[in-house]
Formats: sequence, C-alpha cells, structure tokens
Amino acid sequence: MSESFEKLQNRILSDAKVKAEDILHEAEEKASKMLEDARQKARKDADAVGAKARFDAEALRRSILSAKVRANRLRLLDEKNRIVRSIVSGAEERLSAIAQSPGFMDTVKKMASEAVDAIGTDQATVRVGFEGTKGKELNSLGPALPRGAKLVVEDSPIDELGGVIASDLDGKVVFNNSFRARMDRMDSQLLSLISSTVFGE
Repeated sequence: MSESFEKLQNRILSDAKVKAEDILHEAEEKASKMLEDARQKARKDADAVGAKARFDAEALRRSILSAKVRANRLRLLDEKNRIVRSIVSGAEERLSAIAQSPGFMDTVKKMASEAVDAIGTDQATVRVGFEGTKGKELNSLGPALPRGAKLVVEDSPIDELGGVIASDLDGKVVFNNSFRARMDRMDSQLLSLISSTVFGE
C-alpha cells in the first residue's frame, strides 16, 4: 500500500511539475508577447513623435523663411519707393525752376487754356503764379485768354511748384491746373510709369 501511495504521490508530483512547466511556459510566452507589444508600441510612439518633431521643425523653417522673404520684399519695396520718390522730388525741383526754361510762356498758355476749358466759361478768373517770374512776364498771358477772362498774377508760386487756377466769376467752379495738382491727379499712373521705366516692371 505504501508503494502504491508513493507511486500516486510521484504521479501527482509529476503531473504538477508538467502543469507548472506548462503554466511557466505560458507565462513566459505571455510576458514575451507583452514585451514585444510594448516594444512595438514604443517604436510606433517614437516614430510618431519623430514625425511630429520633423513636421514642426519643417513648419518652423518654412515660417522663418517666409518671414525673411517677406522682410526682404518689404525692404526692396521701401528702397524702390525711396528711389521713385527721389525721382519725383527731382522732377518737382525742375518744375519749380521752369520759368527759366525756353518755351515757358507756351507752357503757361497751354495750362491756362486747359483750365479755362475745364470750367466751361469764358467769364473766368485765371490766377497764375510761378517761381522766379515777374508780373510783367506773366501779364503777357492776358491777350491769350478769352475776352471775358480776368488775369490775376500771384506774387508766389501756386501750390509751391507753380501753375494756373481758373474759376468762374462766383468761385463755385474751380479747376486747379498747377503742377502739384496735375501730379496728384496722375499720381498712381506717374509712379507706375517711373517704376516700370526704372525697374522694368
């Protein structure tokens, strides 16, 4: 009896050992799978973090580049505007000294005629004023005006650069044909013309 008990005990121990080995093997497999899953997840997370970091770095690089391009364009535009304005300024200086140029009175007559035509009446007051001219020089404009027009010669240049202003007798209709007014009327066109001439745009 003790021998059969011992056999039984050995069999139970043997079964328990096999079962324990199976449990241990299964646990090792589960642990190995969990470890592999954890490794894969860590790799995936690392790839995702790396991809986001690369994306953010590229976005930042593009943003910095865009800001630099924008700043350079603004600097270039400022420089172009400075050049254009200096050209306009030089033209204004030459216009203010136009009284010394040949054909000056022809220019004044044309400006006066345009101004009178613009207000639409011969009964006009025509004010004339240029830098460096004497009254008697501009008084010679009188015979070129319509019969009902009144000539007023100003002591100083009209609108700083000189020119002609015509108005009806009541002063309700006024046409400013000074150099400054003419430049203001065609400001954007003039700037565009200078820019295309100088910069080929």
